[in-house]
Amino acid sequence: MRQDNCNWPGRIADDPSHDLIAAYLTLDIQKSTAWVDELAQKINEVQSGRLASWERTGNAYCLSVYPQHVEIEANYAEGAVKTQRIPLTMFAEAVKAWQAWIYQHNTGN
Repeated sequence: MRQDNCNWPGRIADDPSHDLIAAYLTLDIQKSTAWVDELAQKINEVQSGRLASWERTGNAYCLSVYPQHVEIEANYAEGAVKTQRIPLTMFAEAVKAWQAWIYQHNTGN
């Protein structure tokens, strides 16, 4: 699975935040319809106020979802790596696009 498959409206190549979103989606969500559906549902629940926040620890990253932003932290980081804060609206757009791509290209994995 390649990160260049992860595109969304407004995606900027070589932007560190955008590259981190793509890495998170391709490495931790992968092509799993169940995982991407759960992620989209939890984003909606945080945006609507039904949840104050939500966290998911994956293979490579730990994701924290808050009403205004998400934080993505590498699980495997060598040395001091800062947690990235990304606007929730941007992250949600990327998740929607990844979800659509998965449903279009899912091979049963």
